[in-house]
Amino acid sequence: MTSYTYKQCTRDDEPAIVDFLMSVKHELYLPDRDAIKQMMTMIFKQGGVVGAFCGGELVGMMGFFYGEPGQSYHNKNVVFLYVAAIDPAFRLSRLFHQGLRFALQEFEKMGKREIRLQAEAANPYTNKLYGRFAAFLYASKSLRGVPVNTYGGPIDTALNRLDLRRRQRTAAQTQALAIPA
Repeated sequence: MTSYTYKQCTRDDEPAIVDFLMSVKHELYLPDRDAIKQMMTMIFKQGGVVGAFCGGELVGMMGFFYGEPGQSYHNKNVVFLYVAAIDPAFRLSRLFHQGLRFALQEFEKMGKREIRLQAEAANPYTNKLYGRFAAFLYASKSLRGVPVNTYGGPIDTALNRLDLRRRQRTAAQTQALAIPA
């Protein structure tokens, strides 16, 4: 079983984050290194990054803002997940689930109350994933003009739903392993 570590990244981690985002830039519609650096400057100014590591290497990240960009970051009780990426080799692992739980627990410790996430409207996988722990709030267009769905809700509700799904999966796996009498 692969072991991951998670941490709140600092500006010292920015070069590794930029390199990582360059490796998946086509999936995130990021044009070049300069655009990624500008994005990271804004993220560290208005929020931060949670990084996921395997063997000391960055394999996933979530960049977030305190407050919603569309509301000039006024409500600091809201954490807005702005960009998230996972190395393709780790996408079928528990990395996202564990990383999101870590991030939500950290946000809760900071006194943050709500989470917001956006999924491209044309991406059924991400919409279904976000719908498992957050409620659909509204449809709009991203800054790039791409149709997106925004999900959100209380952080404690998202944590409860993540934990419930984990307990249900563990119970189903236990039942599957039971030997009939």
